[in-house]
Amino acid sequence: MNPMNFLMSLLRPVEWVIAQLLTLIHAQFVALGMPDGPGLAWCLAVMCLVVVIRVCLIPLFVWQMRGMRAMQAIGPEMQRIQRKYASRTDPRSREAMQREMMALQREHGANPLGSCVPAMIQAPILCSLYYVLQSLPAIASGAAEPLGGMGRALAGDVESSSILGVALSDSFGTAGDPASRIVIGAVVALMCVTLFSMQWILIHRNTPKDAMDSPQFRTQKMTAFVFPAIYVVSGATLPFGVLLYWMTNNLWNLAQTLVQLRLFPTPGSVAGERKSARDHARENARRVAAGLPSIEEERAAAARAVAQARRDREARRPARTAAPHDAAARHDTTPDRDSGLRRDAQPNRGTATRRITRRRVTAKPRRR
Repeated sequence: MNPMNFLMSLLRPVEWVIAQLLTLIHAQFVALGMPDGPGLAWCLAVMCLVVVIRVCLIPLFVWQMRGMRAMQAIGPEMQRIQRKYASRTDPRSREAMQREMMALQREHGANPLGSCVPAMIQAPILCSLYYVLQSLPAIASGAAEPLGGMGRALAGDVESSSILGVALSDSFGTAGDPASRIVIGAVVALMCVTLFSMQWILIHRNTPKDAMDSPQFRTQKMTAFVFPAIYVVSGATLPFGVLLYWMTNNLWNLAQTLVQLRLFPTPGSVAGERKSARDHARENARRVAAGLPSIEEERAAAARAVAQARRDREARRPARTAAPHDAAARHDTTPDRDSGLRRDAQPNRGTATRRITRRRVTAKPRRR
């Protein structure tokens, strides 16, 4: 079986739902008073379809950002564990390294698949949306079967609809009017600008400063110019309806990137430092409103308390060390009760005792 045909068969139910959703959105525009049939309603329905699907994918986006932040937060600890077992290649050491890394992930609630699973769910949905828009000419001509509520007549209406004088079925090569080509070129240029802006912001604002000197960072900077160039080549051959989808999707991605940098920045990056400064100022404002000391005043008070405790310990330490010395001095200078002499003026009693004992031993008679 052809892998592409197998993939299309798996995505067929998703494409059916998207086609049905496209017809429902068009029906809502018609209910608002826009004319039915070929016209602006279908163009707006295509653009709103992208927005509706991306709104439905917001929970997955939040899940993905939280998973990425959790993995980035424990990144230094993971690298420390890897350096710890870098020189050990035996199976026991590798197993111990995996256990420590899994324990660290459980402790901080981080999941390596937390940032991959949402992307794996989003990719088939966005691909199905692309395939639905791309298959509209085949459905309108009868070369493909109807999809959901999108029959041959409705697909023909979508293909005949136009915006800014450009039909959704036109491409840069098939458009005969120069004005239509200018509009298509402007849409392709907007796609390239939004994609380049999104990648430049992510590379220069959401990358940790210690990683900006790595070869991967230089590779990412090169890709920021490669993908817009691909858009220029593909934009000349794709239908205008698909270009509208890409333009709307890129605008959404750019706005989503700005939200990501403000709410979920990478620790250690420029965006992360700006978020820390905003959180710091917000917390100080909350404390001022509540009549509490600021963060700087609280830290200064804690530092003064630590310094005062250190000074108190240093002040008490000489008094405790001098007390035993004074007691020993007083004990050495007290007079002896038996002899009436001072202890330091008495003779060496130990030497005299040993001499007396030696004399007694020598004077003792031998036993036969």
